[in-house]
Amino acid sequence: MPVVIEWDSRFSVGNSVLDAQHQKLLGLCNSLAHCLAADPQEARFKCHEILHQFIVYAQEHFRIEEKFLERSGYTDLAHHLREHRAFEEKTADWAFAATMNSLDLLEVQRFLAIWWSNHILVSDMQFKPLLESKRS
Repeated sequence: MPVVIEWDSRFSVGNSVLDAQHQKLLGLCNSLAHCLAADPQEARFKCHEILHQFIVYAQEHFRIEEKFLERSGYTDLAHHLREHRAFEEKTADWAFAATMNSLDLLEVQRFLAIWWSNHILVSDMQFKPLLESKRS
């Protein structure tokens, strides 16, 4: 069964740009969940399309977030970058699996929803106080 994550205020890192991007990423996770709920044969192409959009947007988000953190002087940036790169390696594995027609989209969707909710609520919350202090 797919995992659906609804955005609420606990996901806010206190930066409107990053919050909007996180909302979009969780929305794409949910779009993939809804796609999987449709007839699997008919939905497969659409799900692959959503997954591609997700991967491209996640990479864009990472670069923007990393620039915010670098400019803010985030002291744990190296660890955060490692998390981002590990995620990107995982998505590269999915791309290969898709070419071999062995990608389990349900497993991917579950991973995405759980990884992103945890990444935002744990890792990204580590820099929330820093971003909020830069606003004031």
